[in-house]
Amino acid sequence: MKKTILISLMLLVGGPAWAGGHEKGHDHDDDLINEQSCKEMKQGIGELLGIADYLWNETEKAKAVGREADEKVYEGIAFFSQQAANYSVIYDVWCD
Repeated sequence: MKKTILISLMLLVGGPAWAGGHEKGHDHDDDLINEQSCKEMKQGIGELLGIADYLWNETEKAKAVGREADEKVYEGIAFFSQQAANYSVIYDVWCD
């Protein structure tokens, strides 16, 4: 029983030491997304955030004049910010 626990503990603690892929000097030849695609994705993330920010500013303008912004504007804010977040995860995994 002690041997089983010892081996399990060694695998549990030592497993992350063998995991790799994000350390410095990693060879990215096997990546699914090339460098140009990463640049385009980064630009796209910025554009999605810019659209969400524009829509957010529209809601603030509406509140400033005493009216409520349309529900579609809030849905657009949620959609574009979520898309930016999703693509940011992909960028972080494959490009960073």
